[in-house]
Amino acid sequence: MTAEASCCVCGKALDGSNTAECNNCGWPFHLNRRNDVEGKDCGDVWINEQYLSLEFGCFNCLGNTEATGAEPPVGRGH
Repeated sequence: MTAEASCCVCGKALDGSNTAECNNCGWPFHLNRRNDVEGKDCGDVWINEQYLSLEFGCFNCLGNTEATGAEPPVGRGH
């Protein structure tokens, strides 16, 4: 990751330590990897029960309208 990399959700700079890449779009986003430390989350991570692996998703791809402030796509959440 380069020093000028930015989050695909909020557009702010990424520091490299608390980031992840979205499994859907491939863009990097802020993801706090620890529960005991304050940090910014612009996505989510969960366990894929079929493959027993971690999956990462940015709020843009997950359709989290609270984080992005955008209107959900027609047919979803209306």
